[in-house]
Amino acid sequence: MYKLLSSYKMMVVVLFALAMGAAIATFIENDFGTAFARKNIYHALWYQGLLLLSALNLLLIIHRTKLYKQLPKFIFHLSFVLILIGASLTHFLGDDGVMKIREGSSSHVYFSNDKSHEVILPFALRLDDFELTRYYGSRSPSAYSSHVTILDKAQHDASYTISMNHPLSYQGYKFFQTFYDPDEKGTILSVNHDPGVEVTYAGYFFLFLGLLLNFFDTKSRFRKLMQRVRATTLPLFLMLVCVSQMPLHASEYIDTYMQEHRDNSKELSASFGELVVQSRMGRMKPFATLSQEVIYKISGKKSLYDMDATQIVLGMFTRPTIWKKIPLIKVKTPKLKHFIGLDTHQSLASFSDFFENGQAYKLEAEVQKALALKPSQRGTFENDVIKVDEKLNITFMVYQGLLFKIFPSPQSTNHVWLDFEQMWQSVDTKESEALRKRAKAFLDTMFSRDYAKANAYVEDFAQYQRTYGYAIMPTQQAVKQEIMFNKVMIFERLTLAYMGFGLMLLVVSFGRIFKPKAFSPSWDKPLWIVVLLLFSVHTLGLGARWFVSGHAPMSDTYESIIYIAWSCLLFSVLFLRKSLLALSGSVLMAGIFMFVAHLGHIDPEITNLVPVLKSFWLSVHVSIITASYGFLGLGCALGFFTLILFIFKPSSVDKTIKHLTDINELTLLIGLVLLVIGNFLGGIWANESWGRYWGWDPKETWAYISILLYTIILHVRLLPKFYSPYLFAVLSVLGYASILMTYFGVNFYLAGMHSYATGDPVPIPLWVYGCCTLVAVLISLSFNNRNLKENNEEN
Repeated sequence: MYKLLSSYKMMVVVLFALAMGAAIATFIENDFGTAFARKNIYHALWYQGLLLLSALNLLLIIHRTKLYKQLPKFIFHLSFVLILIGASLTHFLGDDGVMKIREGSSSHVYFSNDKSHEVILPFALRLDDFELTRYYGSRSPSAYSSHVTILDKAQHDASYTISMNHPLSYQGYKFFQTFYDPDEKGTILSVNHDPGVEVTYAGYFFLFLGLLLNFFDTKSRFRKLMQRVRATTLPLFLMLVCVSQMPLHASEYIDTYMQEHRDNSKELSASFGELVVQSRMGRMKPFATLSQEVIYKISGKKSLYDMDATQIVLGMFTRPTIWKKIPLIKVKTPKLKHFIGLDTHQSLASFSDFFENGQAYKLEAEVQKALALKPSQRGTFENDVIKVDEKLNITFMVYQGLLFKIFPSPQSTNHVWLDFEQMWQSVDTKESEALRKRAKAFLDTMFSRDYAKANAYVEDFAQYQRTYGYAIMPTQQAVKQEIMFNKVMIFERLTLAYMGFGLMLLVVSFGRIFKPKAFSPSWDKPLWIVVLLLFSVHTLGLGARWFVSGHAPMSDTYESIIYIAWSCLLFSVLFLRKSLLALSGSVLMAGIFMFVAHLGHIDPEITNLVPVLKSFWLSVHVSIITASYGFLGLGCALGFFTLILFIFKPSSVDKTIKHLTDINELTLLIGLVLLVIGNFLGGIWANESWGRYWGWDPKETWAYISILLYTIILHVRLLPKFYSPYLFAVLSVLGYASILMTYFGVNFYLAGMHSYATGDPVPIPLWVYGCCTLVAVLISLSFNNRNLKENNEEN
């Protein structure tokens, strides 16, 4: 029994069972709810028994292999047992709930979430004042806090402030700012009593310490792999330009207007683009940025008809009758195109195409039907109807000028800025009357296409902004820098460069293997320098977006994807410059991620942060965990290349396969370390923000599954009867499916699984990845029977 419980086979079986149980639970939760999944899987006796068995197995392996003689490994592995003990204390002895208090009132009870009853505290909290601040000119909260007094008979009353990410700790209880009453006169606090927090945090500390020491331990697997990679030198420009332009089908009058507007409004566009506008969430940004965001939202492009976004938006506002006939609105599904009478080969429709005789809205009934369905029941047609309806609303707001909040309101206490319609209706003052006259004159000159004269009024608007809005306006230099950042389009251009140069590197790499005389080693350094330049440009782009947004560029989907692409290159540039295959894999993976970021369904708009995201721990958590996706993605690419080599496998490839396997293992090792650290830092953030480490949310559950699977992949080498470089390559490719499920699948699949019955398409990154993996594995299997045996003998 001891031999079985302390075996690596038992470890692999238990970890795989934990991963599969959690994976199944996410699908069960999607169909039957969170409570059902927790009761029957996460909190079930059999799953908790597996967790206990995994801890026992780990302790026995530590004893049998005398791992305690290697301090870094011992500290690292034992920390998981400590974390599990802390989690058990929290689960079985802890409690959490919700407390609601109105201003001027006090409370000494909270409602327990798990035990479904009120819990009486040995003290009370009085809410003296609830404070909510919003982003300038918007209803979006910037921060909210509760000023409370602790009422404790045993001690003097004490006042504290509870805010997002700044909880109150008292007598073993923690109070977290969660939400507030609609009238903003009451607060909603999360209450947490956690007797296992010290043990859990001690486990985190030893986990991070063990991982850090492991990198410096000369006997560690990491150091051995680094030495082998450095001791071997491996043989490690297609620029794809696709420019499409929509043909303009309109009357001769419209053609004349479009030609004149395109040629004569450039100077006006440049000056108007430098005006500051207040966004719906209160962010102050150049009008050029707003214009680009609007055009991208409705058309999927940043310019059209040889005009920049500001030219188009100004035209739409000042001559809506004409622009309603111009194709601007992107429609995806053939069914919707047919429904509105659009040719299936056209991708853009005009505003007028959606109205019957200029009055009846063609999509009115379809929108109501689509909105009545649950998200999981909507197909591509219904989703496209909802998205197009949103685009039409945005387009209408542009025609009405409702998005153009460029006029500061001198009477506003919250620095609210006004659009044209609000400005017409604002309080009558001498200044506002003069502004109305200039605005009317501007619109008149725009209608008559006197762009030079209209440009003179733009300076009047700019002066008005400087006079009444200077307190919250960005500097003129910051405005110009943001406009330049938008024009350069660093990340869009890098996508083409990564894909093209990555393919070139791949050709050279395989050419070096099969035709070594045709591909000189003297190419290696220049090729690495090009990769370094691309990486440097990417780094500058991230820095520029950080400067423009005012926060680390990892707060939304778009930013995290371009950060993952950056992390794909980081390790290769620093340590794998001698391996062209590794470089080509990292560049191609970076290109793939960048391509995904610019597919069109991911919004690149820079926005203000919601209060819960204003946390140091969140920034560290996101940066580390998304960086791990880049390393694991590189491992997937290296595994894919290894499988290709297994197809041909001439005698000269054996050393290449072995070396690629070493690089792959090293890359996955770093990726897993970052994934583990990132997840546990996320636990710290969650615990400090709302009082829980783990909530079995599908996204965090799939991150946990990824950790288990990659732990198995990296420990398979301890099973010599099963291990081979081929098996490791297959697992490194297949393992990345868990990362894609974590990042994309949870949103696309679990949010709408039933959409497959209605024809909803699989997201492009997943089906491309799935097809390529299936082809590579199937082809390799047909050639691999002999190779698997040979490699088993070698290991």
